[in-house]
Amino acid sequence: MENKRSNQPCPLCKLPGRAALFAGEATKCPPNCSNLCCDGTSVVLVLRGVIDPSGASRITTALSALEGVLPRSTFPDSGHVRIRYAPEKITKAKLRNIVRSCGFGITGEQKTFTVEGLNTRALADNVEAAIRKEPGVTTIETVCPASQKAIVVFDPLQTSVQKIAAAIDSTSCRVISP
Repeated sequence: MENKRSNQPCPLCKLPGRAALFAGEATKCPPNCSNLCCDGTSVVLVLRGVIDPSGASRITTALSALEGVLPRSTFPDSGHVRIRYAPEKITKAKLRNIVRSCGFGITGEQKTFTVEGLNTRALADNVEAAIRKEPGVTTIETVCPASQKAIVVFDPLQTSVQKIAAAIDSTSCRVISP
């Protein structure tokens, strides 16, 4: 069955940064919203070093000029850039090249996994051990039983989201959303 989306205006997409949500104008997007902020794919790139506000502005400007790209945020102090994009219009490789052209190296991608059954410290330790065995995982920022989330930084040239999810699934826990 084909999923048809209308071009219905989304109340949350009217204001930049989904400010309408915080302004109280809407509580959620309609299910058929086809705007990039609702329907795109997300990637978080981890950059080498600390980005100053000028560097963050260069990245945001360069990404904003591309069709099918919506830079969500560039965090100067953390060295992360969060991007929403349309994979049918641009690839992650092209996004990485744009960020590099702004003068920044990329050390990896960050992914947050929602993990069902991750409700004790012992299970979190098991999940963390399974993730560490996956080649290409550079950092595990957290495996948290309270939020049931695992935040992982990895080299996409050495591993993938699917392989990390499979490592988590090899434990008694299961990935709900990668």
